[in-house]
Amino acid sequence: MPEDHVYGVRLFVPGTATTMAQWQDSLGRSGLTLDGQSLTSQTFDFRGMVEWVGNDGSFSQAFGHGTMSVEEQRAVAGAGSALVLDLPVYLGEAAGKVATLIAALGDAGALGVRLEQSKLGWPVTRWVQGLESGDPWMLYRCAVVVLQDRGVSRSCGMHAFGLPDAQVEAPSSEANQLLGSFNVYQLAEDPVLVSGDTFRPDLETPRRRLERWPDDGFPPGHACHNPFGAWRLGNEGGEADSRSELRPVFIPALVALLTAAEEKAGRHLRREEVERLTREGVCMMMTRADAQKLERSRGYADLEPELVWRQWQVLRESRG
Repeated sequence: MPEDHVYGVRLFVPGTATTMAQWQDSLGRSGLTLDGQSLTSQTFDFRGMVEWVGNDGSFSQAFGHGTMSVEEQRAVAGAGSALVLDLPVYLGEAAGKVATLIAALGDAGALGVRLEQSKLGWPVTRWVQGLESGDPWMLYRCAVVVLQDRGVSRSCGMHAFGLPDAQVEAPSSEANQLLGSFNVYQLAEDPVLVSGDTFRPDLETPRRRLERWPDDGFPPGHACHNPFGAWRLGNEGGEADSRSELRPVFIPALVALLTAAEEKAGRHLRREEVERLTREGVCMMMTRADAQKLERSRGYADLEPELVWRQWQVLRESRG
């Protein structure tokens, strides 16, 4: 497994096993091999990373959002221990493999599974059903939550699919419908979207202009932080910008370039320095589809050159 492989899915899995040895035994009977800190199977073409966690009495709280019955939550509270699994896949393209893995975990005594990117946990059977359904709406409801803060609604969890989240300022019921339609569109169609495009869920709804910004809801390193950023859906009536088929892609990424420059300077970069480094950065012209593939393989979105100063401030502030 390459060291720079992106681990796109993190699962918290409480189970009946109390020790690592018991997990190894039960997983072995389910066709999985737990060897030290890695999990493999002849069924999969990937290697998951594993951490064992003892039950500190807080397991049931991880599933306390109305997604499990009282009996199921009570069983989780009494779990022997849990495994935290990091998988080098994204949920969309590997949904079938992850469903097979979760089913095997259930056979090995897993009492539930929580997706750490959204903190949304369900019984094993619900996950298997959602992942195997091929229904993007069911998958969305399994994996993504919508949070509200001071009139702004935003989704959380789309990075488990290698996609940006989305946010909009609108009444909560309208926002939930709009964000759901937009994110399911991302899941179902995998469109190549860029800042300046527009979106509307149906012909009767006014279009909203899209801009992608760094995630400022959670700090980098937090499981809920989306390294692909978030689409900001603008006010109703937005118009699309014209765009070319090719786009400049910074090599190395602009965010890496600015981070290295700031670390070397030992201080915050001034606006003129950020803009000069952006003008002088080495770029490769790529189709927008190829640029999207590169972004997912890299595991994070770059800054928008036209918005570099403002977005750099957002990113820097989110780092603390």
